[in-house]
Amino acid sequence: MTTLLSVVMPTHNRSAQLDRAARSVLDQAGPEMELVIVDDASSDDTPEVTDRLASDRRVRVVRNERSVGPGAARNKGIAETHGDLLGFCDDDDGWLPGAADTLVEYLAAHTELGAVTSWHQVVHDLTGRTVEYRGPLVFGADDLLWFNVVALPFGIIRRSHFDDDLSFDEKLPPCEDWDLWLRCAQLRPIAAVPQVLYEYHQHGGERVTKEGSGDLGGRQHFVDKHAAEMTPACRAYHRASIAHQNAGRGGLLRELAASARSDPLASGFAAAVLATADTAATVGIRRGDPALPSRAMLRLLAHEPGASRRSEAAR
Repeated sequence: MTTLLSVVMPTHNRSAQLDRAARSVLDQAGPEMELVIVDDASSDDTPEVTDRLASDRRVRVVRNERSVGPGAARNKGIAETHGDLLGFCDDDDGWLPGAADTLVEYLAAHTELGAVTSWHQVVHDLTGRTVEYRGPLVFGADDLLWFNVVALPFGIIRRSHFDDDLSFDEKLPPCEDWDLWLRCAQLRPIAAVPQVLYEYHQHGGERVTKEGSGDLGGRQHFVDKHAAEMTPACRAYHRASIAHQNAGRGGLLRELAASARSDPLASGFAAAVLATADTAATVGIRRGDPALPSRAMLRLLAHEPGASRRSEAAR
């Protein structure tokens, strides 16, 4: 029996990049595919681009009359898909050659997995510079409560392993993909393959369908939603991170001091994670290794006090 891979691509006013992104999916060799493009109320010539793409029988286009945001747009696309395998691509990014075949074959060989992702490359459009993001290969739901190991909405999910209402939380932009991977990992294992299979473009413009002004609110909503599942140290880490975003270094230090008064062990470990991430980010920039903070943090999390977690080191 042939397995159908359904790919959802939301788009909004990005006609210049949309064709490239769609072709990167449609040109994949291997599995039978369908591509559902959700035009989130674009006001440019996106409809002309989608009309051309729709001449391919594998492409289906859905249009929103008003912009609903990335989570809702992806959910509308998911509702239109038919495959048991579900993947995603943003309208300004791309799947690299071999991405579909590699991930589908990996899922077929590892039937216990609910989803699989990979490494990716970051392309700086203004400079043309490209760096590889080689994130951890071994991680679980405990780790995803701390940070988004996957880092992108790229991956393939085995739909039959989850409820029929598998969807993005529409209140969460820009953390909707992080929340989805966490919920998947809480039900089934997730893995990453050590190959660069996705192209993430940084260009300084809007991401997907909404501006970035909701970043802080999305992070807070994610924490509120999953706080009961987090350890005290994990909650202290998020509170300090949000305070840093709100009020800079002074806000971070005040939050850590307040946490230390009630739970010094949790606060101390949170401070250690923050310091590790900061140091690794500095070294990572110098080495051209943007995933160094996530790998360093994952190694540290294996020693979190009072938490029951796997001890595998990030690779």
